[in-house]
Amino acid sequence: MRVPVYKGRKINKILCVFFLVPTLILLLAAAVSALTGRADTGYALCITALITGAFSLLYGILWFLYGRKEKETELALNDLLGPQYIPEDPARSEYREFLLPKTRLTETARERLRSIVRWFLIVLLIGGIQFAAGVAVTPLQLLYVLLFSFLITIPGMLMQLGLYREYVRSVPSRILLFPGKLIVDDRSFPAGTIREVRVSPERIYNRNSPGVFREMQIRTENGGEEFRIDYRSGSSSNGAPFWEEYEAFIAALSGWGAENGVPVVIAYMD
Repeated sequence: MRVPVYKGRKINKILCVFFLVPTLILLLAAAVSALTGRADTGYALCITALITGAFSLLYGILWFLYGRKEKETELALNDLLGPQYIPEDPARSEYREFLLPKTRLTETARERLRSIVRWFLIVLLIGGIQFAAGVAVTPLQLLYVLLFSFLITIPGMLMQLGLYREYVRSVPSRILLFPGKLIVDDRSFPAGTIREVRVSPERIYNRNSPGVFREMQIRTENGGEEFRIDYRSGSSSNGAPFWEEYEAFIAALSGWGAENGVPVVIAYMD
């Protein structure tokens, strides 16, 4: 069996926690089974916990290693990304309105979710066919198959559903740049209350990031808001939605930040 290994700090962090939680639950269930005299069930649960625990440890190590590597790369690219969109005349102040293709973006995100669910169902179907053909012939083997199918399908589908709902909730319809304030849909952010605005770069610098969408984060004195924009890999050639005005928006936003004293960071770690 080939162990899946992924590049990137964030995805390994997610996978480490993802496997750690069922490991703890399975160990607890194994202990309860052993104490209640169900030794076979406890043994099966313990073996499964060791497997998920090994995955959690592996991804935890990769999380640490890629975290250090990406931090070094981020620091090295700060000078490159920072001045990328500084306007020629930062003293000029003007109103700008940007309209986003929200319907097109959310519809494509919905189709992506459907394709992932279909893939998960195909995996379950293949497992069911193998079991019916006699690959798993004992109750213990059946338990292994069921636990493995649960670990690779149900949590993944729930995670993708959560990502989709979060995206639909946070993608804006319009962004307005006024002298002294920034408006996103019905949310108004006075420039004096904004500590920093972070936006994803127009091109992809961190190819190991599991982030699917380009984002804008507005950090204020009372917390912050995060708005997802479009697909990082979107283009007219691959069919994934993208916002044609994104580069112009970043230039205008950086100019607005210079005019209103708000730091605008083109973030490598998107």
